[in-house]
Amino acid sequence: MKSVFLSFLCAGLLTLSTSVAAEITNSMSGAEIEKLLTDAGFGGRIITDRDTGAPVAMGTTGDLKFIVRAMDCGGEPVACRRLLFFANFDLNRPVNAGDFRVVNNFNEAHFDGRAYLIEGKNQIGVDYHIDLTGGVTSDHVASRLSRWRSVIDSFLKQVSNNRTGA
Repeated sequence: MKSVFLSFLCAGLLTLSTSVAAEITNSMSGAEIEKLLTDAGFGGRIITDRDTGAPVAMGTTGDLKFIVRAMDCGGEPVACRRLLFFANFDLNRPVNAGDFRVVNNFNEAHFDGRAYLIEGKNQIGVDYHIDLTGGVTSDHVASRLSRWRSVIDSFLKQVSNNRTGA
Protein backbone atom coordinates (compact mmCIF):
# COMPACT_ATOMS: atom_id res chain seq x y z
CA MET A 1 0.00 0.00 0.00
CA LYS A 2 2.83 2.34 0.94
CA SER A 3 4.61 1.72 -2.40
CA VAL A 4 1.37 2.43 -4.33
CA PHE A 5 0.97 5.73 -2.47
CA LEU A 6 4.61 6.66 -3.18
CA SER A 7 4.12 5.83 -6.86
CA PHE A 8 1.11 8.16 -7.07
CA LEU A 9 2.96 10.85 -5.16
CA CYS A 10 5.98 10.64 -7.49
CA ALA A 11 3.75 10.68 -10.57
CA GLY A 12 1.93 13.74 -9.21
CA LEU A 13 5.17 15.56 -8.47
CA LEU A 14 6.51 14.74 -11.93
CA THR A 15 3.33 16.09 -13.51
CA LEU A 16 3.49 19.22 -11.36
CA SER A 17 7.15 19.84 -12.17
CA THR A 18 6.47 19.40 -15.89
CA SER A 19 3.59 21.89 -15.84
CA VAL A 20 5.60 24.38 -13.78
CA ALA A 21 8.45 24.11 -16.27
CA ALA A 22 6.15 25.01 -19.18
CA GLU A 23 6.71 28.49 -20.57
CA ILE A 24 4.16 30.96 -19.18
CA THR A 25 3.23 34.17 -20.97
CA ASN A 26 0.95 36.98 -19.84
CA SER A 27 1.33 39.25 -22.86
CA MET A 28 2.37 39.12 -26.52
CA SER A 29 4.14 41.57 -28.82
CA GLY A 30 3.08 42.15 -32.40
CA ALA A 31 5.87 39.88 -33.65
CA GLU A 32 4.74 37.11 -31.27
CA ILE A 33 1.12 37.47 -32.43
CA GLU A 34 2.25 37.31 -36.06
CA LYS A 35 4.26 34.14 -35.36
CA LEU A 36 1.36 32.59 -33.44
CA LEU A 37 -1.02 33.15 -36.37
CA THR A 38 1.51 31.96 -38.95
CA ASP A 39 2.33 28.80 -36.98
CA ALA A 40 -1.41 28.05 -36.71
CA GLY A 41 -1.82 28.32 -40.48
CA PHE A 42 -3.75 31.61 -40.36
CA GLY A 43 -1.10 33.72 -42.07
CA GLY A 44 -0.84 36.99 -40.31
CA ARG A 45 0.24 40.45 -41.27
CA ILE A 46 0.74 42.93 -38.42
CA ILE A 47 0.01 46.61 -38.63
CA THR A 48 -0.06 49.16 -35.81
CA ASP A 49 -3.24 50.92 -34.74
CA ARG A 50 -2.65 54.57 -35.51
CA ASP A 51 -4.56 55.80 -32.44
CA THR A 52 -3.38 53.36 -29.75
CA GLY A 53 -0.09 51.97 -31.07
CA ALA A 54 -1.41 48.45 -30.42
CA PRO A 55 -0.71 45.62 -32.86
CA VAL A 56 -3.51 44.61 -35.23
CA ALA A 57 -3.23 41.44 -37.31
CA MET A 58 -4.98 40.40 -40.50
CA GLY A 59 -5.46 36.63 -40.71
CA THR A 60 -7.21 34.13 -42.95
CA THR A 61 -8.80 30.74 -42.61
CA GLY A 62 -9.69 29.33 -46.01
CA ASP A 63 -11.22 32.19 -47.99
CA LEU A 64 -12.32 33.99 -44.86
CA LYS A 65 -10.44 37.06 -43.63
CA PHE A 66 -10.48 38.10 -39.99
CA ILE A 67 -8.82 40.65 -37.72
CA VAL A 68 -7.03 40.22 -34.41
CA ARG A 69 -6.93 43.36 -32.31
CA ALA A 70 -4.45 43.31 -29.43
CA MET A 71 -5.81 45.01 -26.33
CA ASP A 72 -4.69 45.94 -22.81
CA CYS A 73 -1.22 46.82 -24.09
CA GLY A 74 1.78 48.48 -22.51
CA GLY A 75 5.54 48.58 -22.27
CA GLU A 76 8.24 48.96 -24.88
CA PRO A 77 8.14 47.03 -27.09
CA VAL A 78 4.37 47.03 -26.82
CA ALA A 79 2.99 43.75 -25.44
CA CYS A 80 -0.71 43.01 -24.94
CA ARG A 81 -2.65 40.86 -22.50
CA ARG A 82 -5.83 40.30 -24.51
CA LEU A 83 -6.48 39.32 -28.11
CA LEU A 84 -9.83 40.03 -29.76
CA PHE A 85 -10.50 38.02 -32.93
CA PHE A 86 -13.38 39.13 -35.12
CA ALA A 87 -14.88 38.65 -38.56
CA ASN A 88 -17.66 40.75 -40.09
CA PHE A 89 -19.80 39.72 -43.05
CA ASP A 90 -21.76 41.96 -45.38
CA LEU A 91 -25.44 41.04 -45.51
CA ASN A 92 -25.92 42.99 -48.77
CA ARG A 93 -29.32 44.05 -47.44
CA PRO A 94 -30.74 45.79 -44.38
CA VAL A 95 -30.59 43.92 -41.06
CA ASN A 96 -33.87 42.11 -40.34
CA ALA A 97 -35.56 40.16 -37.53
CA GLY A 98 -34.07 36.88 -38.79
CA ASP A 99 -30.58 38.30 -38.29
CA PHE A 100 -31.39 39.10 -34.67
CA ARG A 101 -32.62 35.51 -34.23
CA VAL A 102 -29.33 34.19 -35.66
CA VAL A 103 -27.33 36.35 -33.24
CA ASN A 104 -29.48 35.41 -30.24
CA ASN A 105 -29.49 31.70 -31.10
CA PHE A 106 -25.73 31.63 -31.60
CA ASN A 107 -25.06 33.49 -28.35
CA GLU A 108 -27.40 31.23 -26.39
CA ALA A 109 -25.87 28.03 -27.80
CA HIS A 110 -22.15 28.87 -27.73
CA PHE A 111 -19.95 29.62 -24.76
CA ASP A 112 -17.02 30.66 -26.96
CA GLY A 113 -17.56 33.48 -29.39
CA ARG A 114 -20.14 36.23 -29.46
CA ALA A 115 -22.29 37.13 -32.45
CA TYR A 116 -23.39 40.70 -33.14
CA LEU A 117 -24.97 42.98 -35.74
CA ILE A 118 -23.70 46.28 -37.10
CA GLU A 119 -26.95 47.78 -38.33
CA GLY A 120 -25.54 50.95 -39.88
CA LYS A 121 -23.21 48.88 -42.06
CA ASN A 122 -25.65 45.97 -42.69
CA GLN A 123 -23.13 43.50 -41.31
CA ILE A 124 -23.26 40.48 -39.04
CA GLY A 125 -20.19 39.29 -37.20
CA VAL A 126 -18.63 37.09 -34.59
CA ASP A 127 -15.80 37.72 -32.15
CA TYR A 128 -13.69 35.67 -29.78
CA HIS A 129 -11.29 36.57 -26.95
CA ILE A 130 -8.06 35.06 -25.74
CA ASP A 131 -7.06 36.45 -22.35
CA LEU A 132 -3.42 36.06 -21.27
CA THR A 133 -3.87 37.94 -17.97
CA GLY A 134 -2.25 36.13 -15.07
CA GLY A 135 -0.18 33.94 -17.35
CA VAL A 136 -0.97 30.98 -19.58
CA THR A 137 1.10 28.30 -21.28
CA SER A 138 1.83 28.35 -25.01
CA ASP A 139 -0.20 25.11 -25.26
CA HIS A 140 -3.20 26.91 -23.79
CA VAL A 141 -2.85 29.77 -26.27
CA ALA A 142 -2.53 27.30 -29.17
CA SER A 143 -5.61 25.42 -27.95
CA ARG A 144 -7.65 28.61 -27.68
CA LEU A 145 -6.44 29.73 -31.10
CA SER A 146 -7.53 26.46 -32.70
CA ARG A 147 -10.97 27.01 -31.13
CA TRP A 148 -11.37 30.18 -33.25
CA ARG A 149 -11.80 28.03 -36.39
CA SER A 150 -14.69 26.11 -34.86
CA VAL A 151 -16.30 29.34 -33.60
CA ILE A 152 -16.29 30.70 -37.16
CA ASP A 153 -17.56 27.40 -38.60
CA SER A 154 -20.40 27.21 -36.07
CA PHE A 155 -21.34 30.83 -36.69
CA LEU A 156 -21.36 30.51 -40.48
CA LYS A 157 -23.45 27.34 -40.19
CA GLN A 158 -25.98 29.23 -38.04
CA VAL A 159 -26.11 32.05 -40.62
CA SER A 160 -26.48 29.58 -43.49
CA ASN A 161 -29.23 27.65 -41.70
CA ASN A 162 -31.14 30.92 -41.26
CA ARG A 163 -30.87 31.70 -44.98
CA THR A 164 -32.02 28.25 -46.02
CA GLY A 165 -34.66 27.93 -43.32
CA ALA A 166 -33.01 24.82 -41.83
